[in-house]
Amino acid sequence: MAMADRTGLKIVGFLFATVTLAVTVATWTVVKGYADGVYSLENTATANIAAR
Repeated sequence: MAMADRTGLKIVGFLFATVTLAVTVATWTVVKGYADGVYSLENTATANIAAR
């Protein structure tokens, strides 16, 4: 019975962990930005047109 190479599995696991960490940090940064008011869901140009 053939088994997967442990070195290959470690590399794949490290890649998945790195991608997961990058997505987590990016998501955390965006959520913190919205919470701090850095980002806004409204586009200012659209809000100005709607106010006219």
